Amino acid sequence: MKKLVNKATVLALSLLPASVMAYTAPPVEIKDPNSTDVKMILNSVIEWILVLVGGIAVLFLVWGGIQYVTSAGNKDKAELAKKTITYAVIGIIIIVLAEVIVNIATGLPTNVGITN
Repeated sequence: MKKLVNKATVLALSLLPASVMAYTAPPVEIKDPNSTDVKMILNSVIEWILVLVGGIAVLFLVWGGIQYVTSAGNKDKAELAKKTITYAVIGIIIIVLAEVIVNIATGLPTNVGITN
């Protein structure tokens, strides 16, 4: 049974980079090479940070699942795994909400008619 769990863990971890790297951030479009829009650069930096933090949160989610599967009936290890999974899910929710808030905040001036 332990060999099966080890093989499943190795398989899951080998597929993880492909799933994390499947997300591609939107490309940064610079209209004029001599002028840079601060809002555009800031949005790009925020998007990359959110992608990085989201990848880390997914790794913690997977790690919590591995801890739970390998707890082997030990209640303390199972509780630690449940906490890891709970905090990872809360982190993912916060990251998604942060993305929504950033999109609303950066899109608000153009929605109300204020132009650059």
